[in-house]
Amino acid sequence: MDSQSMALPAARHLAETVRRHREARNQSLGELSRLTGLSKTSLARIEAGEGNPSLETLWRLGHALGLSIGQLIEHAGPAPARVQRAGEGTVVESARGMRGRLLQTDHSRHRTEVFELDLPPGSRFEGDPHDAGTRELVHCTDGAVVCGPADHLLDLKAGDTAHFDGGVPHIYAAGPGGGRALLVMSYPPDLR
Repeated sequence: MDSQSMALPAARHLAETVRRHREARNQSLGELSRLTGLSKTSLARIEAGEGNPSLETLWRLGHALGLSIGQLIEHAGPAPARVQRAGEGTVVESARGMRGRLLQTDHSRHRTEVFELDLPPGSRFEGDPHDAGTRELVHCTDGAVVCGPADHLLDLKAGDTAHFDGGVPHIYAAGPGGGRALLVMSYPPDLR
């Protein structure tokens, strides 16, 4: 899949999900714009299935709508036995170069998402806090990765695994030569 744009089915799903959840909350585009800090034009393009929203944009939308990034971009439903081939899956990219490929999201009350992270040299993502009780596990598969709470960064080399609280500001950054990692996000039970 071209990492420069979301695949057409994923963009359509994102458009439908944002519109459905916005309307269920009786929100106008203007209200969602105020909550996310995104322009009404950008939101209208997303709801039209156009554009290439960044990881930061997806996070803002998810936070405003009470959804995870995986819930925004992947269909819910029974998970039949399947193989996801190398390179398949929706890719989201941060403004500073980190790319995440969604490998799995669980739409149950206790949500879990698995991302494959690609951190080219110089890439860095500063994540806002998730809901209290969110846990993150990062397993470095290649190179070096720096991650964890902003006030307690952890250095990982291939084979190392970090565990930390995702409910605080946190960072993912490339080591000197870049790195790759698996990220497992475990959200608290959805009580809605």
